[in-house]
Amino acid sequence: MKKLTLAIMFAFCTLGAAAQKLVLDQSLNPGWAGANITNKNKPEGRFYRLRNEVQVTGFQTPQIVQDLELYISEPISTGYLALYRLPLSAPDYKFYVVLYNERKVAQYVLNLCELTGNDYCEVQDVRWDPTTERVLFNMACPSYSSEINGRGSKLYCVTPEGHLIWETGYLTSNDIFILDDEFVYCAYGFTSEKDYIFLLDKNTGRVYSKLPVPKKIQYLELQERRGKQVLFAADSDDKLYTFRVDYSVLQSPIDMTIPGGPKAFTLVYATSSDGYLNVREEPSMKAKIIDRLNAKKNGLGHAELLKTMGEWSRIFINGQVGYVYNKYMGKQTWYTGKGSDMMIAYSMQTPIYCDDFDDEGNRLVRYVLNGGVIIADQFSYPGGDYYVLSTPEEFLYVKRDDILIKSKR
Repeated sequence: MKKLTLAIMFAFCTLGAAAQKLVLDQSLNPGWAGANITNKNKPEGRFYRLRNEVQVTGFQTPQIVQDLELYISEPISTGYLALYRLPLSAPDYKFYVVLYNERKVAQYVLNLCELTGNDYCEVQDVRWDPTTERVLFNMACPSYSSEINGRGSKLYCVTPEGHLIWETGYLTSNDIFILDDEFVYCAYGFTSEKDYIFLLDKNTGRVYSKLPVPKKIQYLELQERRGKQVLFAADSDDKLYTFRVDYSVLQSPIDMTIPGGPKAFTLVYATSSDGYLNVREEPSMKAKIIDRLNAKKNGLGHAELLKTMGEWSRIFINGQVGYVYNKYMGKQTWYTGKGSDMMIAYSMQTPIYCDDFDDEGNRLVRYVLNGGVIIADQFSYPGGDYYVLSTPEEFLYVKRDDILIKSKR
């Protein structure tokens, strides 16, 4: 029995360790949580899956939320944030975030079910990001994910006006999440399901790390210890884990010679007659279906090609990696080999933007590339902050500061 316990702990510590940015430092026995964490991120108790924290009252409440329950309210950098919902006993879901100014007058009202197209999941946490002045929230599976075919527990980032900046893939966040200046720390798990802890890029939602944990994480807290930031995570057995961010992985230098030839930014899309292609967990027709690759939208594919392997391709879609069958997959690239200059992703995480048609002048992150990827040799520079990749129906933009233009001569 002792050997089995050691084997389980070794598997937990080493599984997925390669190239992970979030690193397990130590695991402590049950009982250590109470002595090491403050519960400040979930004051009503870390064992409850919903954060219920009303710090402020006395708002000039909009009519649309007057019949709902105030569940979270807190001071933020621009005034106050408040989450309203139907009572827990209600058979349906309604979730509204209201952003108030310092006089407690409503400035923005966000219908979270309408924004996400999701009225079957529940908001279990919501946070304000003071550095970008955006709202982050999850829409979590209220029970087993299998009851909704795994289509829940996403994390979203929106502007106060309700414009979507990014969203994660499914089964990324339930219960608590927290953030700092650079990252979002979140977790997913439920009873007999697989349990994970995640590290996300706060500006794009891209997954830096996905680490398996023995039990569902139900509390997260950042603390400074010996001059370094440490993530404390408590699971459903009240066992405590400490993690750190490995900055040597995050900030590894970019090799501009690109060994083995260029890896060009390539989008993929379904070409099948029914308009979609199943994305599978492994390169096999028997593997689990984890998502769908759709046909082009506005002239663009919506997933990134990572590697082609015989009859299958590995792609990045909705925050996760999966595999599609090549026969029904189309490719789209802005690297033809004929241009005189190459545009190369220089920043470690290089966003590619698209137009926000609901708010002219605003641009949304559409894709995020790793440093060293060749983006294009077919592009234009109209002046200003952005280079432009032309498409038949829509434009893509890359910030000048995020790229390197290199001559092929």
